[in-house]
Amino acid sequence: MQSASFFNYRARVRYRAILCCFAVVVLTVQIALVPFAVSAQGANVGIDYNQIISDDELIDYQSMSEAEIQQFLEFKKSILATFYVTLDTGETVRASQIVYRASQAHRINPRFLLVLVQKEESLIEDPSPTNNQLDWATGYGCLDGQPCNERWRGFAKQVNSAAEQFRYYYEHIGEYNYQPGKSSYVDGMLVTPRNLVTAALYNYTPHLHGNELFKTLWHRYFGTPYPDGTLLQGKGEVGVWLVQNGVKRAFTSRIALVSRYNPDLVVTVDTSKLNPLPRGLDITFAAYSLLRNTKTGDTYLLTVDQKRRIVSPEVFKQIGFNPEEVQDATDEQLAAIPDGKPVTFEDAYPTGALLQDKTSAVLFYVEGTRRYPVLHKDIAAINYPGLKIVKTTPEKLSQYASGFPILLKDGILVKGRSAQVYVISNQKKRLITSEKAFNAIGYKWNSIVVTTDEVLAMHPTGDPILPQ
Repeated sequence: MQSASFFNYRARVRYRAILCCFAVVVLTVQIALVPFAVSAQGANVGIDYNQIISDDELIDYQSMSEAEIQQFLEFKKSILATFYVTLDTGETVRASQIVYRASQAHRINPRFLLVLVQKEESLIEDPSPTNNQLDWATGYGCLDGQPCNERWRGFAKQVNSAAEQFRYYYEHIGEYNYQPGKSSYVDGMLVTPRNLVTAALYNYTPHLHGNELFKTLWHRYFGTPYPDGTLLQGKGEVGVWLVQNGVKRAFTSRIALVSRYNPDLVVTVDTSKLNPLPRGLDITFAAYSLLRNTKTGDTYLLTVDQKRRIVSPEVFKQIGFNPEEVQDATDEQLAAIPDGKPVTFEDAYPTGALLQDKTSAVLFYVEGTRRYPVLHKDIAAINYPGLKIVKTTPEKLSQYASGFPILLKDGILVKGRSAQVYVISNQKKRLITSEKAFNAIGYKWNSIVVTTDEVLAMHPTGDPILPQ
């Protein structure tokens, strides 16, 4: 096993400091300073290069059991789920056992190690990795442009050595080039790590792309525990937030919430769990509000997430909108809402309707000039509980352009015939892997909707929800 004083910096290009005969030889890569270096905050939108993850996330070595690591690998259909290694002791163990043992021995988060093997050699998602990828799983002992050190060949050695290295970083970061609070140029950008683990990651991989990839993978696999579409409310607070695209969006009125979501799906959480989520744009107006731009005088129909300009007073009148329902909105408020197609004379159902073909009995959701198939009555009942079905002729339905089939709304908890419970997020069904995972988010058991396996099969499968 590698000495804790063996300094490894790998990521296709890597620093290296090697302990040999009690003398430390430091090999450094000089990074040229560019005249117009950019700041570490915001070179890539959404990436804070000064803090990749938190120190607590690095050392949370009890975040996953061995069984949960194996479950994660199976859900991801990783080659590691069926990968076995025979150790020097003669014992044959699974990859999940190796990850778990290394995490416990060195008190490093097993999630950290899982992200590392994907970042370095794509071992979570590559369906057919080479032996070389498996043998150098964490990139430990490899210097760019030089043969890897054969001493560290092998999946078990790689995982254990990386865990040991990051524990050593955590306890001895002062021995290394990158340190918390110390500014250094990385690929022409001035980076100032705010914590130990970020400094450690730059020592291991002194490049922006490698650390950006690590952060992206961390967020994808183990980021916010709340799937998109989750409604959150801090304990003792009145306001409700929508989790969407990794940010929390405040509903500034009750009507803005209930016009879009079932308030029974609101999850109550400690306010401390809300704080890490960045704040996105507020949701101020009810869905299908009529809004007048106080600057230009233009009138808009607000859908769930877009504004549609009503092209003329004649269109407004023909459709039957009520002038008394028009609300004033500032130019700034409207500018924050994406534009949809204008409302014209062709819009028979601008606020949406459920139409059923009299001949075939096929159901459609019609909005604007487009019809969207609703392939099961459960979807109509869950998504549009307030809409009545209107029967019409095939000829009238043919006047509308065809759209994609309607799937269940984000945030819905749903199950089929089996005991497995899913949450719909970004139109995918995400399996909630255990009661522990269900309760950790704060879901309510009475919020689960029972549907058919046919409806579930319409939804692509997303990443599972693991215990936090």
